[in-house]
Amino acid sequence: MRKNNQEIINGISLKAPAKINLFLEVLGKRNDGYHELETVMQEIDLVDSLEFEEIDEGIKLECENSSIPLNENNLVYKAAELVLRECGIKKGVAIRLEKRIPVGAGLGGGSSDAAATLKALNSLWGIGLNDVELMELAAKIGSDVAFFIKGKTSLCRGRGEKVYPVEVKSKLNYLVVFPHVEISTKSIYGNLKIDLTKNRKDVSVFAKAVENSDVAEIGKLLFNRLEETIFSLYPDLLQTKNLLERFGFCGLLVSGSGSAIYGLCSNRNQAEMIRNQIELRGMGKVFVAANTIIPQTTR
Repeated sequence: MRKNNQEIINGISLKAPAKINLFLEVLGKRNDGYHELETVMQEIDLVDSLEFEEIDEGIKLECENSSIPLNENNLVYKAAELVLRECGIKKGVAIRLEKRIPVGAGLGGGSSDAAATLKALNSLWGIGLNDVELMELAAKIGSDVAFFIKGKTSLCRGRGEKVYPVEVKSKLNYLVVFPHVEISTKSIYGNLKIDLTKNRKDVSVFAKAVENSDVAEIGKLLFNRLEETIFSLYPDLLQTKNLLERFGFCGLLVSGSGSAIYGLCSNRNQAEMIRNQIELRGMGKVFVAANTIIPQTTR
């Protein structure tokens, strides 16, 4: 955190990575109103930045993006409230959030920001929570937040809070297109019609392809059960995906319940070349990304 152009010594800064869903199957509706999922999520090096500074009391959240709420409707704020309450902290925190991950894109920006907040405050105040304890707190905030405590690539079950790491041996390169459409997760699941007679996709087959970093096989097996519902509610997104099919990706998929569509590329050069062509067509914000793991904290 900066004040009067000077670094604040008692502060901490973190990067909060986006995620993409490489695989997402919906197994059914749960008694708690959520859906039972099997999903393989992977962090990518498209990131938000957060800075945290200890203050006397309360929570002060800043963000230059005027569409971002700065109160309890923001998962960062909720995460800070949870730490203060659950851990008995008698201090406060000022948080500055710099958004780069698009909102409503299915890229998990809000969840990642919340997980970063848990990790940052745990470190800032020397609370000493381990990853398991942080993930228990994360599950109280939102379904995807627990994934971002460990990050990298994981198979997630339940409503997303049960996290099982998947080892990936090499870099995977992606082109992510955000067509300036914000989608509510609640609206997608609310309109999802689950047909349990459909052939259920086997996540274990997909996870094996990911472990082997077999780009061609991963591309063939990319799957998102929510796509049909998303395209029925937002037909323009189906048109966007159809246009993207022309660029020769190894695979192409909508991420999660959002509007971002990503293409798996054979290498970084292919991703860069396709980005230039898509930007000329004005199809939305375009990001070249990979599953590179970034350093999480600086003090």
